[in-house]
Amino acid sequence: MSLLSFQQALAALIASPELCVEARQQPDAVFASYDLTDRERKRLESVVFQRGMSVNCTLYRVNRITPIYTLLPYTCLLLGNRLMPLATAFWEACRQSDLQFKREIEGFADYLEQQIIQGRLQVLYLPEILRMETAINALKFLPKQQDAALKVRYIPFEHEPGPLLEALSALRLPEVRPAVGNWLLIIDYSGEEMFFSTTSTFEAS
Repeated sequence: MSLLSFQQALAALIASPELCVEARQQPDAVFASYDLTDRERKRLESVVFQRGMSVNCTLYRVNRITPIYTLLPYTCLLLGNRLMPLATAFWEACRQSDLQFKREIEGFADYLEQQIIQGRLQVLYLPEILRMETAINALKFLPKQQDAALKVRYIPFEHEPGPLLEALSALRLPEVRPAVGNWLLIIDYSGEEMFFSTTSTFEAS
């Protein structure tokens, strides 16, 4: 079990610069939960002070932020400067990662959704855009042989989707806030291409 514990401890350190800092200051507190030999413990205590450890932490975070930037682009745009603090908090809460795009974005989307539900994250347009991008990604990852009826999603929007998505596609927020009401964005991936349409029951704000 010693080698496995060493590998788990090293992986945890790479995944968390904050843990590396803590290990420098309080190694007993950090390594007490791992079944390490004295030699392994001393090696880890040395590793956290090496320059290469900072590079490892940076590469790890680049690998984890890449799917988020790639597959949740509008969500990232809306989060703005909040993105990296939220991503860091997510990584601290979920240090176990196989760096697979599908699981990474699902985990981050679930984390954001919980923050929204709990009232800790309030960003205009974010709930509906997060729902949309989560649905788009779910459709993209479906098996090609999936029943066509299961390749359609209906996403509720509180703001008129057209003007909102047009602005976000240009990497900006709408200059005029889109009308408030009840819309459904219909995403259809039953064919070769993904198609979008909307239907609405308008309610003036």
